[in-house]
Amino acid sequence: MNDITLKGITWDHPRGYEPLVASSNKYYEITGIKVNWEIRSLKDFGDQSLVDLARKFDLLINDHPHSGVAAQSRCVLALEEYVDPHTFTHLQLQSAGPSFESYHYQGHQWALPIDAAFQSACYRPDLMDVPVPTGWQDVFDLADRLKRKNKFVGMALCPTDCLCTFLSLTAQFGAPIRDASELVNLKTGTEVLELMRRMREEFYAESLNWNPIQLYDHMAEHDEIVYTPLAFNYTNYSREGFRKNSLVYSNAPGITSVLGGAGIAVSSTCKNKQEAADFASWICSKHVQKGIYTQAQGQPGNIKAWEDPLANSLTSDFFINTRNSLDHAYVRPRFLNWPVFQEYLGNTIHRLLKEEEDIPSTLYHLNDAYEEIKHRVGRSKKAFF
Repeated sequence: MNDITLKGITWDHPRGYEPLVASSNKYYEITGIKVNWEIRSLKDFGDQSLVDLARKFDLLINDHPHSGVAAQSRCVLALEEYVDPHTFTHLQLQSAGPSFESYHYQGHQWALPIDAAFQSACYRPDLMDVPVPTGWQDVFDLADRLKRKNKFVGMALCPTDCLCTFLSLTAQFGAPIRDASELVNLKTGTEVLELMRRMREEFYAESLNWNPIQLYDHMAEHDEIVYTPLAFNYTNYSREGFRKNSLVYSNAPGITSVLGGAGIAVSSTCKNKQEAADFASWICSKHVQKGIYTQAQGQPGNIKAWEDPLANSLTSDFFINTRNSLDHAYVRPRFLNWPVFQEYLGNTIHRLLKEEEDIPSTLYHLNDAYEEIKHRVGRSKKAFF
């Protein structure tokens, strides 16, 4: 038996750690290689420094906007150099939507997609008595209807999810934010922020304080919120017995939404680089993803698992119902300082929603900040004001 132990870091939710633990236990049975996992908060998953994590861990479950940091710092391995070419091609062809390509940046593959997610809609099937909305006017019509029965549409609009909702809507409105473009033109930015203000005014009051997990926990345990149009999806909540009530997921109104999910990267300081890369490619393979990974609360990054009848029967057809939004998911910028800027962007939009700040002034400021951060040399945490 091997005496190799790899140390990994993931995020704090059953979707984030249970499939990793179950799969790692199986891998130990096969290879004798141990993989131990630690957890961090959902916010740190999106914002914590990849460079710092790579100093402490061998395997990193990370977010694709950090690919620019990976390319500049080389803190994680370029996995095409370690994964068998045949296996690498299969993983690329079996990508759930644009997940695989989202970790490919400046000619290298900085992570493999282990988990696929994006913003989508969901509802309580026992409380929903009208067709699922397909557009934003349908959503607000539903909100009006529900209020008459003391029920609500809800959202996740904490700062991180303000950011992601803004990105989804700008993409839907024909102005997706790209590395080389301005952040957003005044017309589209105004339309999006006015729509988000309308959400704040007409949706469940606590929405401004919630991330998706808090939103779904409330929906599943209480009967006030019937529907949410746009939040990062979690297959766990569509499984019988996960919470008091199950949720059913559907495509986002307008279909297009921001890609989330997670990749598995290997630290460049790892002492057992090939063994770590072998584990990463194994856990992302179709037989693991559609088997033990999905069965243990996972949300796979391999499309073969999304197409699997058993995976859909476990999750109230989660994968079938949201496939259109997955296939049209928008990939965020990945340049070096985007992770710093996205945190600032989310905080700025959240403050605008809470404090009635002027929309044009906010957009002019954000466009200037975006232009400046793109041209900074080196990673920066310097404030924008």
